[in-house]
Amino acid sequence: MSLCLRVTGGNRYQKQLVFGTVRFGMNRLLPKIRKLDVNVHIRDFKNDTSIGYCTDDSAEPDDYVGKSPRRFQIEISKDLNLTDFIKCVLHEFIHLKQYVLGEMVDLETGKNGRTRWKKKVISRNVKYHDQPWEKEAYRLESKLLWECLEEQEFLTGNINEHGVAK
Repeated sequence: MSLCLRVTGGNRYQKQLVFGTVRFGMNRLLPKIRKLDVNVHIRDFKNDTSIGYCTDDSAEPDDYVGKSPRRFQIEISKDLNLTDFIKCVLHEFIHLKQYVLGEMVDLETGKNGRTRWKKKVISRNVKYHDQPWEKEAYRLESKLLWECLEEQEFLTGNINEHGVAK
């Protein structure tokens, strides 16, 4: 597996949580994926009603394996408690999985955008909690949270002071 994971912002502990949670997500949700490039930014969401985002950042031919995108940007709020922080990372990683496996494809962006979810095209005007990709992410995040916490391996010092895996 070639996972290139960079984490910026946040404190050392939050960076450790991101590394451990993303590794858990890779093993649990994308065990057969061999190439992935993920930038995670932990930041202040003070003027935003969201607590996390996952965007397909693939632009160059090398950013794809076939039609599957492999470069992503994830943003996580720095102001979450432990379980909410891990759940948010898992939630956004579930969206990453949806993009990589072709379950979710953004066809058009913006207010009137459309997304293909599996074989159905869905308007972005559908309420947030009614979007099928969000329903799946919320359903899986809680289930995966407890499995992830049980593996507490990531709570040990597995990154250096620069946010890079040892």
